[in-house]
Amino acid sequence: MILNNTYASFINLDHRKDRLQHMEAELKRVNIQAVRTRGMLPQEYKGGAAYVQVMQNRTKGAIGCHFSQVAVMQEALKQNKHALVMEDDLVFCNDIQSRLETITEFTNTHDWDVFWLGSTFHQQATWHKSNNGLHSHPDLKGKCFCVLNRDVEKTDNERIVRTYGCWSTYAYIVNVNSIQKILDLFDKYIHLSMGIDWLFILLQPQLKTYSFIPGCVKQFDNQSDIGKGITKFSAFSGLGRYWFQSDLKYFDRATLNQFNNSI
Repeated sequence: MILNNTYASFINLDHRKDRLQHMEAELKRVNIQAVRTRGMLPQEYKGGAAYVQVMQNRTKGAIGCHFSQVAVMQEALKQNKHALVMEDDLVFCNDIQSRLETITEFTNTHDWDVFWLGSTFHQQATWHKSNNGLHSHPDLKGKCFCVLNRDVEKTDNERIVRTYGCWSTYAYIVNVNSIQKILDLFDKYIHLSMGIDWLFILLQPQLKTYSFIPGCVKQFDNQSDIGKGITKFSAFSGLGRYWFQSDLKYFDRATLNQFNNSI
């Protein structure tokens, strides 16, 4: 099983005791072993103030989120293991263990960098059109990057797709052989002042990233520590059943065929 050689950790701020309790219960429910990584505040990052200054256009929460996820990858690299990076507001599907078996078989036979357990790659509303008709982040002022005008493509496994525009960092596995490459790419593009989720969108054409259909993990509506107010993740249900399904028995063959035929 892929998690046997994986450093699994969820990020949790000290004041979010509610999310800590939730994650402890959720991980126990699905029989996944993981440790807590204390959510980092921007001023605590050991890389120095100059590096943080480059990211000044981000919210403090987004800066802390970035460095906290980097810390999980760095620890995994020290242990020579894959990294399972998780935020603390997620819910696993009921059959996550059987899906992990499928993911393990796939990653054992394919070259991969990142595997998204949860993703919103088909949320077209997150993209912004540039003058040439391709997709662009608003911070780039119309300059086009990424996705090659596509979001996903088929693989030789009908339940796994390669992603080019996945916009999510709440649950993903990074190949131990790819961690340093990804950290170096983060440094290369840090001047763009993007959140880590948008950085991953930028990087995906340079990486081999995959996702399970339907998603294995979702986030629940809750008070955001990055933005303001309640984040309504339930609104993503409008994306259809491809985004998340609690049990594959509810994701029938016709639905899967419909998805694969749409790619």
